[in-house]
Amino acid sequence: MSARGVAVHAVLAVLLLAGAADAVQRAPDDPRRDLDLVASAQPSDQRRADSDSVVDEVMVREGDVKADAVATSVTSCHGCRGDSSVLQVLYVPGPSSARFDNVASAWTQDCWDCTATALAVQVVVIGPGTRARPTNRALTVGEACATCVTATAAFQVVVQADGVGRLPDAALAEVTAWVEAQAAVLRTAAVAPPAARRAERAAARSLGDLRRVVVRALDGRTRSARVAVTR
Repeated sequence: MSARGVAVHAVLAVLLLAGAADAVQRAPDDPRRDLDLVASAQPSDQRRADSDSVVDEVMVREGDVKADAVATSVTSCHGCRGDSSVLQVLYVPGPSSARFDNVASAWTQDCWDCTATALAVQVVVIGPGTRARPTNRALTVGEACATCVTATAAFQVVVQADGVGRLPDAALAEVTAWVEAQAAVLRTAAVAPPAARRAERAAARSLGDLRRVVVRALDGRTRSARVAVTR
């Protein structure tokens, strides 16, 4: 592996493992809770197409919160494909301090005609007394791979509601269907990549659709709505 490749892997490893490092350094009586959710696709010569999709819905009753949603795909074999997607839905009535990190990362390494896509979606509902610190990132890397394609998208919505409750079944089904549609968009983008500006506009419209579903279902208001895409 080249020096650049080693550096890239080191940076991504730091991003993905930051939550674990925090957990090790904290004292046992720290009331903060770590809620990490990871989807990982790792194709190989033995399994040339690999996909991983993870969904979780959590109500946090008390204490401070740190939540990481991570979708990561790594492809390093000729003609292989990796697709990952994660959906994390969190309810934090508060009052508390909450840090939310949402990351989609995909990279290809030393292969021909290989593909990696990653979709990370984090939906957070907080109460009036919760101090929220959201971060949303999408990363792609191609190393020694002239004919490879990567595509990532990270969507994060933080909604505040006076009374925090779970999304109704119908609204949750809408969110799940929305995630499936975005995963299909990424797979299509890997076959025929759209222009960067067009992809960003489409992602912004899709973010608006997701935000409206959550706000309408809980009679809330948007605290933060972010999207990042890479092609």
